[in-house]
Amino acid sequence: VQMIVTDDGLQHYRLARDVEIVVIDGERRFGNGWWLPAGPMRERAGRLKSVDATIVNGGVAQPGEIPMRLEPGLAVNLRTGERRDVSQLSNIVAMAGIGHPPRFFATLNSLGVTPAQCVAFPDHQSYSPEQLSALIKPGQSLLMTEKDAVKCFAFSATDWWYLPVSAAIPAKSADLILDKVISHIKNA
Repeated sequence: VQMIVTDDGLQHYRLARDVEIVVIDGERRFGNGWWLPAGPMRERAGRLKSVDATIVNGGVAQPGEIPMRLEPGLAVNLRTGERRDVSQLSNIVAMAGIGHPPRFFATLNSLGVTPAQCVAFPDHQSYSPEQLSALIKPGQSLLMTEKDAVKCFAFSATDWWYLPVSAAIPAKSADLILDKVISHIKNA
């Protein structure tokens, strides 16, 4: 193994690391500045001085930060893998169990989709087929994030969809990060 990529690895200090990248919510940034559970922070903001790159998802990047935006793709059916423009789905109930569910709902609105209902769950929520089936009525489609879909494939219904997103950052910034990672692999 030449490389291990982790998510939320910052708070695991015993885990050795060669390259650290932090992603910040550009809209909420550091919230009230308090640590979990009173606020959104897992670390002090000063910790950012020791990382290799700070990427800002949405909002406005500050000097030294790399801007990023999430670009939605085509909706994907959990059962069949069929892909379709999200605007072609009818009578949608949207659900999200991510760090900030309103971001997902705002993405749908930006695509011209107005769900019949938006249901927010806590981040890392576990789901049951009964729980999610109860969200929709006959003739409705359940639309979720890709993060949520991963937990639902085994018991999905035919009218369940997810909306994948891709991270877009400036090519020059992406190349700099990739070069740093590759140099560590070559020197390992």
